[in-house]
Amino acid sequence: MKPASDRGGTSAPSSARASDRDASEEGIARIAVGIDGGGTGGRAWAGPADGEPLGRGGVDRPCNPYAVGAEAAADAVIEAVAHAWADAGYPADGWRAAWVCAGLAGVDRPEDGAAMRSALVARGVHPERLALIADPWVALEGALPGHGPEDDPRVLLVAGTGSAAVGIDGARRVRVGGWGARVGDEGSGAWLGMEAVRATLRALDGRTESGPLAAAVQEAWGRGPEALVGRAKDAASGAFGALAPLVLQHATEDPAAAALRARAAAHLAELVTGAAARLGRPPVGWAHVGGVAQALEADLVALLAPDLARALRPAAGPPVAGAWSLAAGAARAARAND
Repeated sequence: MKPASDRGGTSAPSSARASDRDASEEGIARIAVGIDGGGTGGRAWAGPADGEPLGRGGVDRPCNPYAVGAEAAADAVIEAVAHAWADAGYPADGWRAAWVCAGLAGVDRPEDGAAMRSALVARGVHPERLALIADPWVALEGALPGHGPEDDPRVLLVAGTGSAAVGIDGARRVRVGGWGARVGDEGSGAWLGMEAVRATLRALDGRTESGPLAAAVQEAWGRGPEALVGRAKDAASGAFGALAPLVLQHATEDPAAAALRARAAAHLAELVTGAAARLGRPPVGWAHVGGVAQALEADLVALLAPDLARALRPAAGPPVAGAWSLAAGAARAARAND
């Protein structure tokens, strides 16, 4: 497979990568597009449902309708799709006939899912070939792919801008967390960023000692309470998530940052433990995806029960791989039923 960037830009189309058959209406109907859209950006893959992804593309702006609204999120999703489509060498706008699976935050809530579906269809996505799935489920399919209804139980922790844990055991599915930065997403990048701002405001009030974390937050967002509150008022979850690295960076020298790191790890361990418990039988494996989960792996694993800690597995693939696999499966099933 020819390497391609997952973020922004495209490579020149190649006739060797998109055959005449693929360019026909019938051929395009066999092409799958998978999207993983998050709070800070999104990635898309495109390729024949009975083959492998040929094109990859992405955007560095939010694809999360919960954070920026359905219209802005749909614009970002379509841009990512267009990049991946062009990278595969397919004809412009041919993606309108493709099978699409988009893993996005919030779309499992009926009203939010309906708004996002309408926005994507209005921009040309085929309404009968579009699957909208909450992002943790496509991440699970990418990290620990299943092969049938009798698969062994498995759990995935997602901890990037947001956080959630999902588990599956045959037909049984469970979800813990993932309720958005305003009321949940504990332990996530957005949560760490919000807590960092709160800690900085407490330090500026004189309620706690001011340290390197408070200085770093003010360097990023502005000095003084007024600047921080003004910035926080309209900040999306991705903007808060951009502060999370400051917490991790200063955790070894700043007690406030260290406490936030420890609390985040405890929240993530709670998500994994809760999802595993709700499955009813121990998972044969669990994995994690997302930058915060990667950074806190050792911390959270140390908080798990020994059997669960030993069940950690490396993720087989990224969330976008799960979205593409689900789209490809839908395309193959439709073809088999023709």
